[in-house]
Amino acid sequence: MIKTVLYTLLLLTTATRLTGVVILLALGSVNLPTTVLATTSFTVIYGIFLLIRRFVLTLHLKHFIQFFTVQSAVFIFNLSFVSNNIPLQITGIEALVTGSVLDVLINVVAIYYCVRNIRRNKFSPAGYF
Repeated sequence: MIKTVLYTLLLLTTATRLTGVVILLALGSVNLPTTVLATTSFTVIYGIFLLIRRFVLTLHLKHFIQFFTVQSAVFIFNLSFVSNNIPLQITGIEALVTGSVLDVLINVVAIYYCVRNIRRNKFSPAGYF
Protein backbone atom coordinates (compact mmCIF):
# COMPACT_ATOMS: atom_id res chain seq x y z
CA MET A 1 0.00 0.00 0.00
CA ILE A 2 2.71 2.49 0.98
CA LYS A 3 4.71 1.74 -2.15
CA THR A 4 1.66 2.43 -4.31
CA VAL A 5 1.10 5.80 -2.68
CA LEU A 6 4.79 6.70 -2.95
CA TYR A 7 4.92 5.55 -6.57
CA THR A 8 1.90 7.73 -7.36
CA LEU A 9 3.54 10.69 -5.64
CA LEU A 10 6.73 10.03 -7.60
CA LEU A 11 4.76 9.87 -10.84
CA LEU A 12 2.81 13.07 -10.14
CA THR A 13 5.81 15.14 -9.06
CA THR A 14 7.91 13.98 -11.99
CA ALA A 15 5.12 14.63 -14.48
CA THR A 16 4.32 18.11 -13.16
CA ARG A 17 7.96 19.19 -13.10
CA LEU A 18 8.53 17.79 -16.59
CA THR A 19 5.46 19.62 -17.88
CA GLY A 20 6.61 22.87 -16.30
CA VAL A 21 10.13 22.61 -17.75
CA VAL A 22 8.83 21.73 -21.22
CA ILE A 23 6.32 24.61 -21.21
CA LEU A 24 8.98 27.09 -20.07
CA LEU A 25 11.40 25.95 -22.74
CA ALA A 26 8.67 25.99 -25.41
CA LEU A 27 7.63 29.55 -24.53
CA GLY A 28 11.20 30.76 -24.78
CA SER A 29 10.88 33.54 -22.22
CA VAL A 30 12.34 32.05 -19.09
CA ASN A 31 13.04 34.35 -16.14
CA LEU A 32 14.66 31.57 -14.13
CA PRO A 33 18.42 31.00 -14.11
CA THR A 34 19.78 27.97 -15.90
CA THR A 35 20.95 26.40 -12.63
CA VAL A 36 17.35 26.19 -11.41
CA LEU A 37 16.26 24.58 -14.67
CA ALA A 38 19.24 22.22 -14.58
CA THR A 39 18.62 21.03 -11.04
CA THR A 40 14.93 20.56 -11.69
CA SER A 41 15.72 18.69 -14.90
CA PHE A 42 18.07 16.46 -12.91
CA THR A 43 15.27 15.49 -10.53
CA VAL A 44 12.95 14.88 -13.48
CA ILE A 45 15.51 12.60 -15.14
CA TYR A 46 16.07 10.77 -11.85
CA GLY A 47 12.30 10.35 -11.43
CA ILE A 48 11.94 9.01 -14.98
CA PHE A 49 14.78 6.59 -14.27
CA LEU A 50 12.94 5.30 -11.20
CA LEU A 51 9.67 5.04 -13.12
CA ILE A 52 11.36 2.94 -15.80
CA ARG A 53 13.21 0.91 -13.17
CA ARG A 54 9.90 -0.08 -11.60
CA PHE A 55 9.01 -2.05 -14.71
CA VAL A 56 12.43 -3.67 -15.05
CA LEU A 57 13.25 -4.32 -11.38
CA THR A 58 11.50 -3.72 -8.09
CA LEU A 59 11.66 -0.41 -6.29
CA HIS A 60 12.50 -0.61 -2.62
CA LEU A 61 11.67 1.99 -0.04
CA LYS A 62 15.31 3.11 0.03
CA HIS A 63 14.92 4.29 -3.58
CA PHE A 64 11.93 6.41 -2.61
CA ILE A 65 13.89 7.83 0.34
CA GLN A 66 16.77 8.75 -1.98
CA PHE A 67 14.48 10.39 -4.53
CA PHE A 68 12.47 12.43 -2.03
CA THR A 69 15.65 13.50 -0.21
CA VAL A 70 17.27 14.67 -3.43
CA GLN A 71 14.09 16.41 -4.50
CA SER A 72 13.78 18.21 -1.15
CA ALA A 73 17.40 19.34 -1.35
CA VAL A 74 16.82 20.64 -4.89
CA PHE A 75 13.67 22.52 -3.81
CA ILE A 76 15.51 24.14 -0.91
CA PHE A 77 18.39 25.08 -3.20
CA ASN A 78 16.02 26.47 -5.85
CA LEU A 79 14.06 28.50 -3.31
CA SER A 80 17.16 30.00 -1.77
CA PHE A 81 18.79 30.64 -5.15
CA VAL A 82 15.71 32.31 -6.63
CA SER A 83 15.03 34.41 -3.55
CA ASN A 84 18.62 35.68 -3.43
CA ASN A 85 19.27 36.23 -7.14
CA ILE A 86 16.04 37.22 -8.87
CA PRO A 87 14.43 40.57 -8.07
CA LEU A 88 11.46 39.80 -10.34
CA GLN A 89 8.25 38.05 -9.50
CA ILE A 90 7.99 34.61 -10.99
CA THR A 91 4.97 33.24 -12.82
CA GLY A 92 2.93 30.20 -11.83
CA ILE A 93 4.73 27.87 -14.20
CA GLU A 94 8.10 29.08 -12.94
CA ALA A 95 6.91 28.54 -9.37
CA LEU A 96 5.92 25.01 -10.38
CA VAL A 97 9.45 24.37 -11.62
CA THR A 98 11.11 26.04 -8.63
CA GLY A 99 9.05 24.29 -5.97
CA SER A 100 7.71 25.54 -2.66
CA VAL A 101 7.89 24.93 1.05
CA LEU A 102 4.81 22.72 0.77
CA ASP A 103 6.72 20.45 -1.64
CA VAL A 104 9.49 20.09 0.91
CA LEU A 105 6.95 19.31 3.63
CA ILE A 106 5.27 16.63 1.49
CA ASN A 107 8.65 15.05 0.75
CA VAL A 108 9.60 15.04 4.45
CA VAL A 109 6.31 13.29 5.29
CA ALA A 110 6.96 10.71 2.53
CA ILE A 111 10.45 10.08 3.90
CA TYR A 112 9.03 9.69 7.41
CA TYR A 113 6.53 7.06 6.25
CA CYS A 114 9.26 5.18 4.39
CA VAL A 115 11.52 5.09 7.44
CA ARG A 116 8.62 4.10 9.68
CA ASN A 117 7.65 1.28 7.36
CA ILE A 118 11.25 0.06 7.17
CA ARG A 119 11.56 0.01 10.96
CA ARG A 120 8.22 -1.73 11.36
CA ASN A 121 9.07 -4.47 8.85
CA LYS A 122 12.72 -4.89 9.83
CA PHE A 123 12.12 -7.70 12.27
CA SER A 124 9.15 -9.27 10.56
CA PRO A 125 9.54 -12.76 9.12
CA ALA A 126 8.40 -11.56 5.68
CA GLY A 127 11.65 -9.73 5.01
CA TYR A 128 13.23 -6.33 5.01
CA PHE A 129 11.11 -4.63 2.35
